[in-house]
Amino acid sequence: MNHTIRVTGALAGTALIAGALAATGPSASADDVSVAPVRTIKGPTNTELNRPLGMYVRGGNIHISNFAGGSVSVFAANANGDVPPMRHLAGAATGISAPRHVAADSAGFTWVANSTATAANRVLAFGPSADGNVAPDSKFDPGFVPFGIAIDKNSKVNVSDNANTIKVFPLSATGTPAAERTITSTRLSNARGLAVDPANRLWVANGSGDSAVAFAPGATGNATPARVIKGPKTEIQFATDVAADSSGRVYVADHVAHNIKVFAAGANGDVAPVKTLGGPAAALTLPAGIAVASDGTVVVSDYDGNDVSSFATLFRKAVKAPSKPRALKVAGKRGAKTRKVSWKAPSNNGGARITGYRLVVKKGNKTLLRKNFGPKKRSYKIKRAKLRKGKNTVYIKAKNSKGFGKFAKKSFRVRK
Repeated sequence: MNHTIRVTGALAGTALIAGALAATGPSASADDVSVAPVRTIKGPTNTELNRPLGMYVRGGNIHISNFAGGSVSVFAANANGDVPPMRHLAGAATGISAPRHVAADSAGFTWVANSTATAANRVLAFGPSADGNVAPDSKFDPGFVPFGIAIDKNSKVNVSDNANTIKVFPLSATGTPAAERTITSTRLSNARGLAVDPANRLWVANGSGDSAVAFAPGATGNATPARVIKGPKTEIQFATDVAADSSGRVYVADHVAHNIKVFAAGANGDVAPVKTLGGPAAALTLPAGIAVASDGTVVVSDYDGNDVSSFATLFRKAVKAPSKPRALKVAGKRGAKTRKVSWKAPSNNGGARITGYRLVVKKGNKTLLRKNFGPKKRSYKIKRAKLRKGKNTVYIKAKNSKGFGKFAKKSFRVRK
């Protein structure tokens, strides 16, 4: 393991500088994941990316701060290649000049931590449809040059100062408001990206502190952190951003080690990551921002690579057989020449897509008909000649990669 490289001075206190950081990461282990991204937003013509730094994913949309470009871009969830953003905020009216990190609230507003020291009203909020050279819908001056920003589950705006302070404001903050709470912790030395986990803990990427630090909801003053992930086993060299998935796992973007480290939901102290995403296939040159989408997709902004890559979830859920198909019906009169069987997809696919269905018709223990269908089939007409007089029963079950689930069944009468 390599823990000898540290970033100090002006570089640690300001932006990432292309080509200035280099390190030999830890040796490969069984938990290392080197896979190519499933999508990469990259290209010189249309993307508008210019040193992408902070990022956030909400509702599938990817919000990106372009530090060198003085702009913010919003891409669709499946954006790939040299494609234009859905929206691009840039120009004098926006007030955006050197954006560090971004966030998005439940109403779809994009929040920007703008870092130009000479500009007032450095936290900016833009409405869901804002595009182009438009003024922000709201703005306020947090009283310091902001770096990280996150909206917590109580709809509060958390802002870090790239040093040892985090201030918490209401969404309605304007002008130069007083903070509702201020955390000034001795466990912070380079507070950068922020994230909120499912328990509403506020996580901080502590850059030159080589750690990820979490504070309990409502923490104030020189609060004792609820969690501190730090030490040789963590292999954190320089934490520039942090994210949490729906299971509470913590993802740390390490731009010195050129990788993403993932820690267990209950991680605390000097603990090893459970996964490390990096290596040649991942092609992360200077990972700066990270977010985890609701489906587990890991999205990384690469400052040096000038791109944004999406990786398939690193934690696939165990697949189970699907539940029974729903709403099984048999239409038609007893003496009809054909009977129409129809059904709906299971309410639970078992964690994998439905790949097909099997239909069986019986009279007592005798099988009269057996048919396999593709995943889009939802009905089938059975000729009366295939049936027997009296009580017949139709069975239908769904299949996924795990196998078939249980049968749903429906009895019906046949007259001949």
